[in-house]
Amino acid sequence: MAKRAQTQRQPTDVRLRVGVVAGDPLRMLGFQAIFKDHIVIAIVPVKDSDPLDKLDVDLVVAAAQNASQVFEAIRDIRAARPEMRLIVMAAREEPEFVERVLRVGAHGYLTATAARAEIEEAIAQVYDGETWRPLHAAKPAAPLTVAAQSSEVLPGSELFTERELEVLDLLHSGQSNREIAVALRIEERTVKSHVARLLKKMGVKNRTALIMQAIGQNLVGHVRVS
Repeated sequence: MAKRAQTQRQPTDVRLRVGVVAGDPLRMLGFQAIFKDHIVIAIVPVKDSDPLDKLDVDLVVAAAQNASQVFEAIRDIRAARPEMRLIVMAAREEPEFVERVLRVGAHGYLTATAARAEIEEAIAQVYDGETWRPLHAAKPAAPLTVAAQSSEVLPGSELFTERELEVLDLLHSGQSNREIAVALRIEERTVKSHVARLLKKMGVKNRTALIMQAIGQNLVGHVRVS
């Protein structure tokens, strides 16, 4: 997996900074509106004049108005930041076009009509090192995440213990392993074990993707830690 640029953020900062390149101002406004109050995703508008090699973002979404802009965006971002995870959004939906976009350097593809839930899932999967295709263009079929396998998973289900749900809630609030250990009156190494099991159960590789999955499954905000 490509090595991501290092930042100076604190370990408790789980906000995922998503740079959005959009030639259409309405598209940019749309991204800012739907993610305005998102607990994890922070939209960072990228202007044409912004130096791509200086961007303090974790992932880029390039919203293109035509096929030519799609490949220009991939070329420019790959040249400036070859390690950057990149999702392209465009109007075309043919599987052959999607595969071409992925072959030349994008890590994910979204159609222009993608809903917020699909955009969230694509961002989480691409940031986690996976490749994202629209479901109709999946080749091979994309593996189901825990969220995709069941939309009915609720806190207290057999998938998660009560303690794991408490840890998820505290991760969601931005607390570090040490702070979680204090809040739950357990050892810090025990917190690390819980987090490791949660990552495995959710099928993700980092805390940001874990929290996004938990939000999508309505697993956080229900447990009160005393």
